[in-house]
Amino acid sequence: MDLILVRHGRACERDSVAWPDDARRPLTVEGRDEFALLAKRLGRALPKVDLVESSGFVRAWQTAQLLAEHAGWTKPVRAERLEGDESELLPSETPRHRFQRQLDTLMRAITAMRGIDTVVWVGHEPILSHFASLLLCGDAARARVAFKKGAAVALRITEDVQLRDATGARMGGVAAQLLWMVTPGLVSRMRRA
Repeated sequence: MDLILVRHGRACERDSVAWPDDARRPLTVEGRDEFALLAKRLGRALPKVDLVESSGFVRAWQTAQLLAEHAGWTKPVRAERLEGDESELLPSETPRHRFQRQLDTLMRAITAMRGIDTVVWVGHEPILSHFASLLLCGDAARARVAFKKGAAVALRITEDVQLRDATGARMGGVAAQLLWMVTPGLVSRMRRA
């Protein structure tokens, strides 16, 4: 199975007056244009995907819609597991525990999807880079994945392994190998070349 992780494109700056609910913050015009170009390249390189799931936050959802429009990929479906902020803490839970809970949820989801050929997840930082690190190294904090806004990274899920969570406890999971990573800046430079 191949997993394509996509960080949402460049969005408007945080502004509590314009967007009191940060989940409603949209892509900028430049962010839409940059990502549309990247989406076209992705569609040429990978003409078919089986499932596109996205955070429902506006900036991620708009990014997923651009993938459908410009890459020709399947229409996105909302996956709440790709969202999250500290307002969703459970009683007596710290932000670190909430983050670990989200990583565990993503690991369970990807394990359950192992029969699907190509899955795309559109989401946010820092969860995407930590999840990529977890899949690549078995440790969510070991690999530094520079997930620029609008970047996409492809991972091939390879095998079941025993991973350790942030506390050192064993947990089941999967491992992956890095196939490629592309950023809007790279696509822009390729276009000029």
